[in-house]
Amino acid sequence: MNINRRGFLGLAACAGAMGLSGCKGFPAIASRKNPNGVLRFGVIGCGSQGRSDIEGFKTHKRIEMAAFCDVDRKILDEKIAPNFPKARLYQDWREMLDKEDLDAVLVATPDHSHALIMEEVMRRGIHLYAQKPLCRTMDEIRRLEAMAASSGVVTQLGTQIAPWQCDRYTAELIRSGRIGAVKKVWVFSNTGVYQRLVDRSKPVVAAPVPPTLDWKGWLEGAPERPYASEIYHPFRWRAWRDFGSGWLGDMGSHLISPVWLGMEMGKTVPNWAKAEVRDEGWTAEQKRQFLPQVAHVTWEFPGVKATGGKPFEVEWFDASRDGKSPAQFLPPKRLEELAAKTPYGKLPQQGRVIEGTEGILFSTHFNTDPVILKTKGKADAAFVANDDGSVQMAMPYLNPVQSHYHDFVECCLDGGTPMSSLDWTTKLTETIVRGNMAIAKPGTKA
Repeated sequence: MNINRRGFLGLAACAGAMGLSGCKGFPAIASRKNPNGVLRFGVIGCGSQGRSDIEGFKTHKRIEMAAFCDVDRKILDEKIAPNFPKARLYQDWREMLDKEDLDAVLVATPDHSHALIMEEVMRRGIHLYAQKPLCRTMDEIRRLEAMAASSGVVTQLGTQIAPWQCDRYTAELIRSGRIGAVKKVWVFSNTGVYQRLVDRSKPVVAAPVPPTLDWKGWLEGAPERPYASEIYHPFRWRAWRDFGSGWLGDMGSHLISPVWLGMEMGKTVPNWAKAEVRDEGWTAEQKRQFLPQVAHVTWEFPGVKATGGKPFEVEWFDASRDGKSPAQFLPPKRLEELAAKTPYGKLPQQGRVIEGTEGILFSTHFNTDPVILKTKGKADAAFVANDDGSVQMAMPYLNPVQSHYHDFVECCLDGGTPMSSLDWTTKLTETIVRGNMAIAKPGTKA
């Protein structure tokens, strides 16, 4: 029987699913290496996020950008073909996987199609870089978790900021006990982007499908509906329940990730989640179709080592700081007042605050160093005290690390586990999904 490399890996993935991949004489797929020392790479989903990821991957010296797929041929012709003239282009991801002998694939499609495509990629024994949010339902999480474990492929969730200084130092300062035992965590994204995303009062009027767009392929398993111009594609799908995961789904993985790593939460999952939303004046149909523009979510987690074994809460806020949102949808005023005492001068629009028994850690999204406000005693040798009582870290030394993309490529080629593998990010995703379950039924515990 003549089996090419991709065919062999597909058989190996099936064997792994039957519990054979760890058997003597049948090596785990993760141990394989491309004999040419080059990773043949494919991309499914070449919209704005996909193209951003492509920029990160293409700089690696041992990668071949071999194939690209997008349901919108205009994106392929205008954004991909001029930059990758030797690559093959597809509108059907199944056709691409059938025809191309790929080592690894990036999936950066709209949220609703993630699980279907990602599961199939791993089933074929192909390494997976999975854009966040990983998926949208508990059933999808369980399926992807099981496939990742049985197939043995290298996986990475697209929290590409995780290696940046802001996130790494946030995690290290929590892990090393600089704020004592963790008592409470707040995460927030108050940019107002999501609130401006879609005019929910705008009528959805069916329109001819653009000749370059495979609309059926875009829907990919979601409830069928006519195409409508500038309503779903591109980007606006995030606000629709049938397609997106809301602002929590979009930003939650980024903002919670360093806290998860710093607290060494591993496979911890929340006991429950509860939410309140702002959707006054919406019709029943609007509530059915759209995720709310503003939400406040609270999770309770069981005790972990970082909390001294005590249960703790994490809160999420996504209202815009435009003066129009009720106070309960914004970070507590106390945090604003405390942030004013730090070198930041104010609470960041996006970030997190972690309160411990010995200090409060303020951390921004993107590359600004975290700061700590000590709650008792004098700053120790790890800090430089300011006149206002805040402190700046004399940062612990952390070895430089490569980009999230290069980390994935080298683990695929040389072995190893990437920083944001599905080994633990499935549990981070479960937290976000539980939060969205609470948003769907405000006031009740999910």
